[in-house]
Amino acid sequence: MYFKKYKYYLPFIVSILIGILIGWIISSTFWDEEISQKNLNLNTSSSYSSFNDAVNKASPAVVNIYSEILIDNRNDGFPFSRRFNSIFGLNKNRFSSSLGSGVIFSSDGYILTNQHVIGDTNLSITVELYDGRKKEAKIIGIDKGTDLAVLKIDDVNEITSIDIGNSDNLRIGDIVLAIGNPYGLGQSVSMGIVSATGREFNNPYSDYIQTDASINKGNSGGALIDTSGRLVGINTLIRSSSGGSEGIGLAIPSVTVIGIINDLIQFGEVRRGWLGFSIDRRSLTLRNSLEVSYVNPEGPANKAGIKVGDVILEINNQTSSYSLLFKEFARSKPGTLIKLKIERNNSLREINLITDRALDQK
Repeated sequence: MYFKKYKYYLPFIVSILIGILIGWIISSTFWDEEISQKNLNLNTSSSYSSFNDAVNKASPAVVNIYSEILIDNRNDGFPFSRRFNSIFGLNKNRFSSSLGSGVIFSSDGYILTNQHVIGDTNLSITVELYDGRKKEAKIIGIDKGTDLAVLKIDDVNEITSIDIGNSDNLRIGDIVLAIGNPYGLGQSVSMGIVSATGREFNNPYSDYIQTDASINKGNSGGALIDTSGRLVGINTLIRSSSGGSEGIGLAIPSVTVIGIINDLIQFGEVRRGWLGFSIDRRSLTLRNSLEVSYVNPEGPANKAGIKVGDVILEINNQTSSYSLLFKEFARSKPGTLIKLKIERNNSLREINLITDRALDQK
């Protein structure tokens, strides 16, 4: 009697049970797929959270540099100490050691570093390679304008040179890595981002990359690389009140470096183009205007017809800016044609300026 009473409900109950079973199978399948996808995403993000490949690629090309520098005590600014030394027959000169970093940029032994790493008057320069080998280096050329120097080592079996990237492609927020020899501890790596580009700092040729990657004493001359292990800058300066890293490091862009390297190897000096005019800083600050404030009578600007008061509107068919003017000036060589569009007395003029060698280079 009990079965007969509920036999009409049996198909309905079976349908419910089958539906529950099918739902459980489907949900289990989707759950497994979701877990698998999460694991895949986790593995993928883990592989991208490490820059080991970039560091392994660039590190063998970064070297430690030790320089013994001669310091002239006669120029120390203290007359009493000079008299004291002469009375007791002490040596008028003393020696000091400088340490820093460098980057091998060619397999035949050319090394790039900062000029301040090797000093003005050095007695010896020792380069320590990534594998611990030490080699004496000679100076090929220096450029105090950009604080760069090129060295050369011989017996260059099994050395690795660095790949050079295009610093013009750097964007604010891009991840960069600084490799060098901070405080003489040995090769170290720090990570940061590009904080700014085109920074000026106490240097008419400055066009620095700013980064918050930790750069300390001894990092000078080392490599600033991108996440592919390519050189995008040479670590050069820090802005600091304490003398240590405070998150404002400055590096010379690789695009600037390439032109310097070629000149130093070929001529032993950098041969820059000279424009022969100056920009009014007040107009630049207040109106972002490139107004000519001075024209050298012996310079190429005067020969091209540029006059004081001219406002530069375009440089090589691009809207003018101070950073663009600097780039064209810094990268130009004697004999380079620079096309300018200027405004003079409310009329537009086009001027072709051919750069010359600076007077102190002639």
